[in-house]
Amino acid sequence: MKLSTDQRAAIGSDILKRVRAHPGTSRIALSRNLKLAPSTVSNYVERLVTGGFLAESEKMDSESGRPPTALRLNPDGGQFIGVDFEARSIMATAVDFSARPLKQAHRDIQKSDSVPGIIRKIEQAILEVLPGNQERPLAIGVGVPGLVDPLKGIAVDYKYIEGWHNVALAAPLAKHFGVPVYLENTIRSMALAELWFGQGRGVRDWLCIGIRSGIGAGIVAGGQLQRGHSYQAGEIGRWRCPWPSRAAARLFANGDSAAAAPMAELQEVASARAILATWARGRAAGARKAQGPGQPTPVFADLVRAVQQNDALALQIITAAAAMLSWAVSQLSLALNPSRVILAGQLTLLGEALLGPLRQRAGELLRDCGADAPEIVNSTMGEYSGALGAAALAVHEWKPALSST
Repeated sequence: MKLSTDQRAAIGSDILKRVRAHPGTSRIALSRNLKLAPSTVSNYVERLVTGGFLAESEKMDSESGRPPTALRLNPDGGQFIGVDFEARSIMATAVDFSARPLKQAHRDIQKSDSVPGIIRKIEQAILEVLPGNQERPLAIGVGVPGLVDPLKGIAVDYKYIEGWHNVALAAPLAKHFGVPVYLENTIRSMALAELWFGQGRGVRDWLCIGIRSGIGAGIVAGGQLQRGHSYQAGEIGRWRCPWPSRAAARLFANGDSAAAAPMAELQEVASARAILATWARGRAAGARKAQGPGQPTPVFADLVRAVQQNDALALQIITAAAAMLSWAVSQLSLALNPSRVILAGQLTLLGEALLGPLRQRAGELLRDCGADAPEIVNSTMGEYSGALGAAALAVHEWKPALSST
């Protein structure tokens, strides 16, 4: 039976994914694992080698008879682009066909930027990392903050960029660059990066909690990223959480008015944006009391230095945020029973100042429920983890065009 173009592409894609996951695999192993006839596998492998996507070499430890061949991805098979953005910045990276990072770019987002202006900055970041030989990339992946509909290619809603509602993103980018464009929630992009390259490799049930302007969770169950019925799985930033203390409520609300409010939205307390804003207000208030000169608006690196220098206000804020995050971790753990929780985003720069109280309080909350606490670790992938995950999304979703001959 003659296969359709899509069916041929799907078989080629399955072979590439298997080789990507198991470098050095053989045609015989592919036949067995993909449940395809050896002749079919050989036919498709030949086409992928001819197309420049696969390379093969003889195995040194072969038995008698024809030596088996080891299949590997050809790094020169093409490039993929990954873009990740949130309220303040855009990160882009290019990777080769074996997903090795090649080039990176960064753009700042200003509060005054319009939605079309942000899209132009995304396009500029992509242009900066495009292959230098004028070849088009094979595909582009975009990590989008907030709610996203990947099937329609629409960014649905994100509260921290004004006017960011139902933004058609995939189609304009695909038209501009002439390649397929795939969208994913930015936190799930971070989880994809951890799944394929980071602390999630080889772990079947775990969570990635991404903390930047907002907070979200990438959920991996049975080794598969979970998106939910309407692609809204992991929107934990909107959870209403109990304050760890009345003092913490007053601290984050900049006064006494919130002390009576029993709950707070998690991302308005424990996000990098909320923590930095609270520390800045506290510093400004302290300067006014001391009748000292005004201080410049701090950036997150200033907060990190303050924590390292044991600044009392900074440590108080971090401890309160850790308590709120520990509540979220305990609720997720009771619902999903992950073996590991990976923190990603700017808060990882705080190291044990955040991890220590977070682990301790989460352990206490879960022990009170008769449950075990998961391992809680920081991501080691750096600020481009979301962009790398978006590139990995493009790698995963892209399918080779294979002829019927």
